[in-house]
Amino acid sequence: MKIYIENQVLELENNTKEIDNIFNEIDNIVNKSSKILSHMVIDDFEIYQDFYDYFLDNIRVIEEVEVITLTHKELIHDILISTIEYIRRIPEKTEELANKFYKNPDKESWHGLNDLLGGITWIINTFSSIDQDKRLNDVVSSYEFWNLYAKEIFSLQDILPNFEEALENSDNVTIADMLLYEILPIFKEMEEKLLELVKMEGKLDDLN
Repeated sequence: MKIYIENQVLELENNTKEIDNIFNEIDNIVNKSSKILSHMVIDDFEIYQDFYDYFLDNIRVIEEVEVITLTHKELIHDILISTIEYIRRIPEKTEELANKFYKNPDKESWHGLNDLLGGITWIINTFSSIDQDKRLNDVVSSYEFWNLYAKEIFSLQDILPNFEEALENSDNVTIADMLLYEILPIFKEMEEKLLELVKMEGKLDDLN
């Protein structure tokens, strides 16, 4: 197989015994580049996790591997863009969920609500990781807009206990009200603040 990484081409055997060696080679090159492994394109198929397991299952047939690396700043920008893309899909889904909870939520509605809570958790966790990074000033264009985004994150965190209480009590009307009148407006504000940050980096094309 051929592995393309950081302007280098590695030619390695398609053998399970070589997998550890393959990943050692990749790790060495990535570490020397001071970048971060983002994902791999293996025979035109994008892989974002469990790389070792994928190699283990497909080692005999893999022909080409492109290792995609990013600088820390590029990685943060990708996360911000992914967050905006997710937030943009929220309004329609949230309104649909609220309408279902005002009536009689079925199993699919509860699954949808669970997915939404998973998305909220992901947004809060990625924010926390970036916000606690000592390199924050180097990767965020405007600390002012980042703080405004942070304010919306904290607002979201503040209402979650009441939302969880409504869930525990199966208070469907309160769930629907909070979705429409508390959570949805916060998401709209979050999108506005993140768009300003991305715009300052000239990354709006990535969202088209």
